[in-house]
Amino acid sequence: MVIDHHVAHIYHDLGGSRPEDELTVKPYDPFGFQHHLIHRKEAHYKGDHVPEEDSYYEEIATDLVHAEAIILIGHATGKSSAMEFLSEYLKSHHPETFKRIIATETADLSALTEPEIEAIAKKHLGAPSVVPLRTDWGGLRKEHV
Repeated sequence: MVIDHHVAHIYHDLGGSRPEDELTVKPYDPFGFQHHLIHRKEAHYKGDHVPEEDSYYEEIATDLVHAEAIILIGHATGKSSAMEFLSEYLKSHHPETFKRIIATETADLSALTEPEIEAIAKKHLGAPSVVPLRTDWGGLRKEHV
């Protein structure tokens, strides 16, 4: 799963050459303010960070109910990380789903390609990945490692 505050991409069945099924979840944004987070009662919150709207994370949690293993990929750290927020949300509200998180990874989401997402998933799932190797004649071939 690749997540930031604007969209979550949930990939299922990474057994093939690329993700076979992708689900996209976006936060509730009735006015099209895609660049702004939706906060609850911002003026009444005391503390250093206003809590985010739970509906986005609840929808993601619903989509992860049947996942056997979950790998979270996000781009930020700390309080600005949607990946961290989702992890904490699952821990508090969906502990059975939280237990299935096997890895978290920070990456530059703006430059991340589907093959790179698949490589990250395979690394954490222990699946063989295909890497190019030089042959005696100088050409390239692919072998499973």
